[in-house]
This record gives sequence, structure tokens and C-alpha cells, in this order.
Amino acid sequence: MSQRRSLAVAAFAVAALLCPATAATAKRDPMDKPNVIMLFVDDLGYGDLGFNGHPTTHTPNIDKLAWGGKVLSSWYSGCPVCSGSRAALMTGRQFNRVGVPGVFGPDVTTGLPLNETTIANQVKKAGYATAIMGKWHLGQRAMFLPAARGFDYYLGIPYSDDMGSARATGCGSEPDKPAGRINIEDNTLMYEELGFYNAATQGAGTARGGGDPGAGLLPLVFQDAANTTHPTIVLEQPLDFTYLAHKYNEYVTGFIAKHAAAPFFLYMPFSHVHTTAGDQPDEQYAGCSFINTTKRGRFGDALAEADWIVGNVVAEVKSNNISGNTLYLFTGDNGPWMVKGKSGGSEGLLTGVTAGYWNTGKGSTWEGGMHEAGFAHWEGQIEPMSRSSEVVSSMDVFPTVSKLAGVALPTDRVYDGRDMSAILLDSTGTAKSLHEFLFFYGGCSANGPSAVRYGAYKAYWCTGPGLGGCAGCNKKQYPTTPLLFNLWEDPSEAYPLTPADPNATAAFKPGPDIAPVLEAIAKAQADEIATFTKGHLVSPANLPAEKQPDGSYKYAICCDRSKGCDCDGKPRSGADKPQGPWFANLDVRDDL
Repeated sequence: MSQRRSLAVAAFAVAALLCPATAATAKRDPMDKPNVIMLFVDDLGYGDLGFNGHPTTHTPNIDKLAWGGKVLSSWYSGCPVCSGSRAALMTGRQFNRVGVPGVFGPDVTTGLPLNETTIANQVKKAGYATAIMGKWHLGQRAMFLPAARGFDYYLGIPYSDDMGSARATGCGSEPDKPAGRINIEDNTLMYEELGFYNAATQGAGTARGGGDPGAGLLPLVFQDAANTTHPTIVLEQPLDFTYLAHKYNEYVTGFIAKHAAAPFFLYMPFSHVHTTAGDQPDEQYAGCSFINTTKRGRFGDALAEADWIVGNVVAEVKSNNISGNTLYLFTGDNGPWMVKGKSGGSEGLLTGVTAGYWNTGKGSTWEGGMHEAGFAHWEGQIEPMSRSSEVVSSMDVFPTVSKLAGVALPTDRVYDGRDMSAILLDSTGTAKSLHEFLFFYGGCSANGPSAVRYGAYKAYWCTGPGLGGCAGCNKKQYPTTPLLFNLWEDPSEAYPLTPADPNATAAFKPGPDIAPVLEAIAKAQADEIATFTKGHLVSPANLPAEKQPDGSYKYAICCDRSKGCDCDGKPRSGADKPQGPWFANLDVRDDL
């Protein structure tokens, strides 16, 4: 396919998506297949948002949504790092039950197993239109990308924004910052140390000493599943961080406008506020309108830009008169990356101070690594200014959305998520979590769960530092008496109810107040280990020929290998926002 033809296909597809619907939006009953907008922010700490008490964060749109709905103060991620948390959200299943490692690299050869049903697959059964904006991170070969997993449209970075170099168009007269090749070996080693990176499932790109240029420069990918001939097009490589949010904004608001008359599922896993590869100031990025506009530095600027997109999404929903038909769900994928300092976010009061080290965020199963900021907003259905401390999980999104869409859960697999719609819609404060025990995997244990939430209590069979570790930190195992906290009274995990020193557990005699708790937890752990089946990934090389006819599974995403995948074209400069449709001036683009 010629470069000119590729450009025409891309422009036509995106223009068609952004064209608003011409027919007047027909009113639907609010409970008749409600729209769902899933807001999922990358590496966001529990203490990073205004509604959770951060003193200088500027997130008025997110805060207004939270306060206008129900704050879910005990929302947990399905995994303390990127890919695992997304697999849990998309499938309603524990990430290692699915077989997904904690993180996939940029040249990964596999992805979310093809026999898994995603939320998008599920709601398509009910006639929903589906779209995703942002970070996918569940495989970057064609058969694993969103268009093959139930999504009609996709615009975004297929993996983390630190897994390749990008550029940033200068603001005003400033020149472009060049996109240098990077080595992500240091970050990869952090994941490997915690067992989150399975080298056997990764490719052989630049990060692992190979020669695939597609793993070196961040791509911006657009997909239109209806275009069966050329569903996937690389729009930019390296992408431009300066205008990334503008492109995301036009894409999602255009999708809403076009599909306002029918039910839709819009998944928004933001690329913000994950740190970049280091070629941006403070390892964060934002457009010219947001740089140096907050009191919180570049992290605050990036978060404010994400908040701006949320505000525009809400405005588009309102302008189409579908607020009463639209459920917003909000959370993060995992806790803050604490070794990144002020660029990595804040865990707030979830400090894990008993740990004996400060790094209890991303990569750990401490509260700071998995306890997320969360809320639900649904005008007319969810009571404003309400709050629930009942335990919910990102894995609950799949069964909850399925219930609201009127689609039964598949019966051929185990679901770890639970329907939380009763908690969302409850106005009496009496609805209870359907999670008697919520298990947490990863972080410090390769065999069995690391921790469990049981009502007010959280118990650890092993503890360890977050991603990147810290000086003098060691993993600790609690095989006989787990480390136990009452999180209702002690969310900072400062006052353990059992010995923090593993060597002291043998002589410990629990009192009558916690002995039944420990007994129930021990039985639940034994049942979990006895019945849990760990999933396995399948390399595309072993798939039937019709699944990979061109052998494209061998390569990372690349717009044009003859140019070393560095084919972004002329940069825009001198204006805060590109003039006209953002895709109008693209020049060199090829199909994946």
C-alpha cells in the first residue's frame, strides 16, 4: 500500500469517526443499556487528586465528577503494575489466572490470550459501540491490539510512554526537542527483580540487545476495526508529546458525538501521568497550554491536562443530552512509582510505615501500590456527595458493566470480579461488598497470593518493596502467621496486629479478637491455592497460519522500517493547537 494511500485511509477513517451524528439523539431510559466511560489514569497515587485531599493538585473536572457521584474509598487494582492491572480490568480475572505477566515490553511477541473475553467483546453482544483512547499495554502485535479485541476504534500508545523515545514540539519559537534512541534496560531490570517481566514472552528489540528499530521510538496508533483491509495505521513515530492530549481530546469527544444516540463503551486508559523515558523535563509532559500552570510542577501540569480532557468529555456528554444515560467509572492502574520522586506521584496516607522502607507504591501489594482513588458518577442514579468504603476492585468492572448492559457472564471460566452495581446504586449505605476475600498477587510471591483483604483486615504472607526497591530492603515471608492490619482503623498500616518481625511469629499467640480472623484467612488461602489455575501465554508463532499470515508477530510496531521507524514528518510549531483537524497534515504513514 502506498504512503499516499495510507494517509488517505487514515484521514478518511478518523474524519468519519469525528463527524458528529446528524440525527437527533433519541432519549433512552437511563437503565436501558447505559453508556459507560471508564477513566483509568496511569501510575496515579491515592493521594494525587483534589477530592482525596492533595493540597495543590488542580483537578476541578475530576473532583466535580467525584463529588457529584459516589467516592469508592476502598477501590483496589488487579495488579500493582501496568499490563497485569489492565488484564484484570479487561477480563474481570486475576492477571496471573489469565497468564499475563506484570508488564509487557515494547517489542513483546504475545499479549492478552486470544481466548479471553474483554469488556469490549462482552458489550458488543448488546450492540454497544466501543472505543479506546490511550495506553493499551496488552500486546502490540496486530492480533492482540484493541481492534482485534472488541474495540471499534483505537487511538493511543500501545504500551507505557517510557518504553521508547518521543519528541516535544516547541512552544512559541522554541525548537523541537530531538528524539534520541533510548535504552530501557534499567526499567526492565526493575520489573525483572520483582518477577513481573517474563523474558520468554518478550521480543528481541532494542531493550534486550536486539535490532528491531520499532522498539525504540514511541508510535501513535490509530485503528478502525471496520476497515478490514487496513485496520491499523501508525500516525506518528516518534509521537509528539506536546499535542498528544489535543489528539486524544478530539478523538474521544468526536466518538461521543457520533455515537450519542446508541449505547457506547468508551475506555480511556490515559498515557498520563506515567513518567516518560527521561527526554522530557522531570520525566513528565504536557501541552503548551499546561506547562508551568500548576503549583505542583510538571507532574501537576500533566495531571491538569488529563483533567482537561475529562472536562471536555463531560461537556460533550452534556451537550448531547445523555448525562442521565452515562455511567462514569474512575480509578488508576496502580500506585505511584515512588523511586521517580516528585515526578512519580503520591501515595497519600497509604504509607505502609511498618514496612521498614519508604518504597511501598507501584510494584508492591502494600496499600500504596494497589489501593486506588476511585469513584462512580451517574446523574440521576448515583447519589451525589455519597461515599462507600466497601471493598471493590478493577476486576469488578467486567461483571458490573455486563449486568448493566444485560449480557450474561461466560460460564466457561472463573471470574474473580464481582458485580458492584448494588454498591453504586445504593442510597441507604447498606449495600455490602460481594468480596468476602479479595486476593492480591505479585510483588513478592511467585507462588500463591501475596496478600488478602478480608472485611476490615488485610493480611500479608509476604512483603516487599515497590518497583526499584530501596537500600537495605528485603522481602519478608510470613508462612505461619501473616502480617495483619485493621485497615478501617489503620489505613497507613502503621500498627500491625501480628509481629512485623517474621522471626517472632512462631511464639505469637493471637488473642480472641483476631484468632477467628486468622483462622478464616488461613482457610481462604488454602482454598485459593488449591483451586487456582495459572494461565499461560501462547506465542503468535505457534498460532494457526490464518492468525498470522504475514508473520507480522515477529516485529515491533513500525511505520516504515526503511527509515528506521523514524518517520514523523514535519513538526508543528508556533501555535498552542494545530489548525484544523489534527490529522490533516500527516505525510508519511504506512500500515502496520
